Order: sequence, then C-alpha cells, then structure tokens
Amino acid sequence: MATLMQSRIAALNQEPQNSESIVRALQPWQRRLSMQQTLRWTIRGAITGLLLACIVLLISRLIPWASAPAWATGIAIVCTLFAIGAAIWKHFSLSRTARVVDSRLSLHDRLSTAWELREQTTTLARLQRRDALEQLQQHKPANTLSLRPQRFTVFFFALVVLAFVLLLVLPNPMTAILKQQTALQARIAKQIAAIDKVRQDLNQQAGISPEEQQKIDQILSDLENKLQQAKTDTQAQQAISQAQAKLNQQRDPQAANKAQGNADASSALQNSNNANLKALGNALARNDSKQVANDLQNLSSQINKMSQAQRSQLAQQLENAANQAGQQNQALSSALHQLAKAVTDGNQSEIADASNAMQAATSQNADTQAKDNSINQTAQSLQQAANNLASSIDGSNSQNQQQSQGQDQNQTQGQGQPGQQGQGQTQGQGQQGQGQDQGQQGQGQGQGQQGQGQGQGQGHGGSGGSNGAGKNQGKNEQVTIPGQTSAGSSTQSADNNTGVVQQGNAVPYSQVVEQYNQMAHDAIDNSNVNPSLKDLVHNYFNSLEGQ
Repeated sequence: MATLMQSRIAALNQEPQNSESIVRALQPWQRRLSMQQTLRWTIRGAITGLLLACIVLLISRLIPWASAPAWATGIAIVCTLFAIGAAIWKHFSLSRTARVVDSRLSLHDRLSTAWELREQTTTLARLQRRDALEQLQQHKPANTLSLRPQRFTVFFFALVVLAFVLLLVLPNPMTAILKQQTALQARIAKQIAAIDKVRQDLNQQAGISPEEQQKIDQILSDLENKLQQAKTDTQAQQAISQAQAKLNQQRDPQAANKAQGNADASSALQNSNNANLKALGNALARNDSKQVANDLQNLSSQINKMSQAQRSQLAQQLENAANQAGQQNQALSSALHQLAKAVTDGNQSEIADASNAMQAATSQNADTQAKDNSINQTAQSLQQAANNLASSIDGSNSQNQQQSQGQDQNQTQGQGQPGQQGQGQTQGQGQQGQGQDQGQQGQGQGQGQQGQGQGQGQGHGGSGGSNGAGKNQGKNEQVTIPGQTSAGSSTQSADNNTGVVQQGNAVPYSQVVEQYNQMAHDAIDNSNVNPSLKDLVHNYFNSLEGQ
C-alpha cells in the first residue's frame, strides 16, 4: 500500500505547477459556448427586429407613412446587429465557462473548484484538478453543446419572416393617399416657386416705397410657410385666399377714384388749345411728376406775357380740369383750383405754391398707382396659383363628386296603347351639392306616329320628353334638349312670360354642357372670385358632364 501511494504521489509531482492544464481544457468549451450564445442572440435579435418591423408596417396601413418600409427594414437590421454586438461584448470568460460546463455536464462544481485552485501546488489541489480534468475529457464540446436552434425557434422565426415579407409585398391601402399627398406637395412646391419669383420681381419694381414692398413681401412669405405646412388642397386654397384678403387690405380704397379723377383732369387739359396746358395734361396722364414740374415752370414763365383775357381763358380751362377731377381726386382738384386762381391774379408766388401742390398731388397719384399696380400683379399671381391648384385636382374632384353625391333615382309609371291616349309620370332627383332653384316650366303638345301622349316630369335640367307635354324643375343653369323632332309647336313659360318656341334641330346634351362649361370657366378665371366658389362652379359642370 505504501508503495502504491508513493507511485501516485510521484505521478502527481510530474504535473505542471501552473494553470495551463485547466486553461487548455476549458478553451474549446469557451469557444463553443461563445458560438452558441452568438447564434442564439442573433436569432432572437432578428426575431425582435422583425416583430417591431411588422408593427411599423401595420401602422403604415392605418395612417399614411411613406418611409415606413425603410424604417421597418432599418429596425430589423439594427436589432440584429445590436444582438450580435451584445453577444460579442458579453463573451464567456474561463471562470464563467467553468461554471456553465459544471452545470451542463453535472460535474458538481469540479471545474469551478479546479479553476479556483489552479495556482495551488498542494497534493489535494492536484488530486482535485486531475479528477476534474478526467471528468471533462469524457465529453466533447461539439457533441454536448449543439449549435442547432430549437424547432419552435425556427418555426417562429420563419413565421415572422413570412409576415414581414407579406406586409412588404401586399398592396398597401395607404399608397393611393401617399401618391395624392406626393402629388399635392409637388403642386404646392411649384406654386411656392412661382410665389418666390413674384417676391423677387416685387423687390425690383420701381415707384413703390420700401415700406409697402416689405408689407407685401411679408404677406407672400407667410403664404409660402402656410403652403409648406398644408396637408390638403383645401388648406392650400384657404392659405391663398387669406393672403389675397391681406393684399386687398393694403389697397387704397380711393385708388380707383383717384386714378379716374386724374384721367378726367388730364383729358380736359389735353383738349386745351394751349400748348403748355396740353403738355401738362400729357404729363398728368403718365403720372410723371418731373415732367409736370417742367410744364408748370414753362407755364409760369408765360403768365407775365399774357393779357388779362388770356389769363382768364387759361384759368377757366384749369377750373374745368379741376371740376373734372371733382370729388374723385380732391388733392388734384384743389391744386388745380389754386393754380387757376393764381393764374387769374398773375401772382408768381401763388403760382409757385400751386405748382408745388400740383407736383405733390401728381407724386401721390403716382405712388398710389404704383402700389395698386403692384398689388394687382401680386393678386393676379396668387389667383393664377389658386387656379393651377384647382385645375390639377379638377378631374379627381369630379370623380369623387359623382361617386359620393351624384345619386339618381328614376321611377316610371305609365300606361298606353297605340292609337289611344296615355299618361306617364317621371320623377328624377339629383344631388349636386348646390341649392335648388326653380327652373323652366314648359308645356308642349305634339303628334307622334302612333298616337298622342301626355306626360309630366321633374328632374335636373331634364326635358319633358318627346311627343308630349312636360314640366321641369331644375337646379341653377337649366338646359332643355328636345329628344326627337316632331310636328307642332310648344309654349314655354319663364318668369310668367309666355312665348312661342319654334322647333329646331336636336343638339347633343354633352355639347351644350361643354359650351356652358367653357363659358363659365372663361368668366370666373378672369375674375377675382373666391377660389372655393370657383371650385364649386367647376365641380357643378364636371358633374353635369358625367351624367
């Protein structure tokens, strides 16, 4: 027994006195555990990212979200990369490897104890380390630690991937809305560029004060900001309407009257037989204050050379021009009266004062006219922008109007036999989003080929029928189209006036509506009608074309 113990102790003394043996034994297990952790965490991170991506794609099917696919893909990739990074950062140390292997192989803390005693050289420590290594050598990392994921994990991962792919591939109901919003933003961006061009032209305009330029430019700048924030065509149109209202507030309420008074006074002076007054009238017509000053100076130099009768005649012509200006341009009228009195008296000092008043009135008229012209040009540009926005959505609005509001119900009851009398009643009701007006009422009688008929109808711009009598009530614009040409005549009543309507040629309904539609477009596009009212008129005729 003593000999056997000595041989074992001698064998133990031949073992290394450091920890290299336990380290070499644990390193393969460390690498295997790290690979297993990285694989599992990567799959879990990918599943988590795909689930979040599916949630994002589901949200994009409830609300318009153009960048949802990019966000979903990015979230899936980021979660996967984060899981890989976390797995690498939280790597397995040798001490942790020893604890995990003890647990997996049920070694009852043999490896953990051996790792703690790795630096000790006592006989007991060597015996414990030798026992731990012998138990560890009975197992292989590749056989014990499988890298294959669980079936449930694989199934769940495949299910999430399938859901993600389907949400990406299947049509999104919000796509149409996104296209409309994109088209709207493109139209708005185009109009913003046009408004910006108006602002640049405004800064280069002469004759308008910097303060007025700044006020108009501020209105246009605010409009651009509102257009950039507009989400619908209605909001864009409202922003333009508000800007137009603010521009109108900048106008001089008496600008038109002043311009008319100036034109009347200049016309009266242009008809004078005096060359100086005629030149003064031409300068007034052009609102040229510098030329007015020169003409008044020439006139003043001729006063002393005139007789009293000549001065009286000249003063009378100035009084006539002042009366023409009248209440429309009081400043100019007062200056002309003052000049007429000064000419009559031949007082050079008073003539100089009156000339200064004339120059001030002319300069004021020029400033007012320049400001009014600038506002008119800006308002026309804004109106053009509103028309462009309205015309770009005219077709889609017409289609929506027909689907949501255009409902027609027809009920027909009738009895008749060839060669006998028949009665028929037709009722039609149409909704066009506008109030009903009493239309035309007409009664007619005719003789057909197979008998006689009488009928009564109520409808939207409809006709009483052919070969019969009819009574119509319509909405707003009434159009009556004869169905067939028949013998006889008819009587028509409008505003309680009765007249005889001779039969004419049949005209297609679409042609008449198109003519009226063009007339309405030409009338309102060249006016300052509110854009919302223009849309109402456009939609009305578009709905008529769809019937």
